[in-house]
Amino acid sequence: MPVRRQTVVALLLVLCGIGILALPARLEGPEVIHFGPGHGPSLVDLAGVALVTPGGLWLLWIIYRGLSSARLPSGALFGLGAGFGLGLGLTVASVFADFAWWWTIGLTIVTLIEIFLIAGVWRRA
Repeated sequence: MPVRRQTVVALLLVLCGIGILALPARLEGPEVIHFGPGHGPSLVDLAGVALVTPGGLWLLWIIYRGLSSARLPSGALFGLGAGFGLGLGLTVASVFADFAWWWTIGLTIVTLIEIFLIAGVWRRA
């Protein structure tokens, strides 16, 4: 399957999963797993995660395979990796240490880096 088509399918999986995860809590039902105060997925959330996970991993694989063609300098790659790690760290810390709304900053950082890299792979496909 061509890279652009793979990217579109993976993005659709992620967007559908995010749509399910964004449903109001009153529609979701009780928590199945409890991570911390106010954090834990319901069955509906787990359905969203079941779509986001393969779609997100597929996008990461597409980025990984196309990264060599992006021809980014090593300093830029280090900065992107450090930013990605910071974003993931903020997200995980916000769930387990109850840092209210820090997850939005973390996921925004991760999303912006992924959009930048996906756009680079898309241009060279």
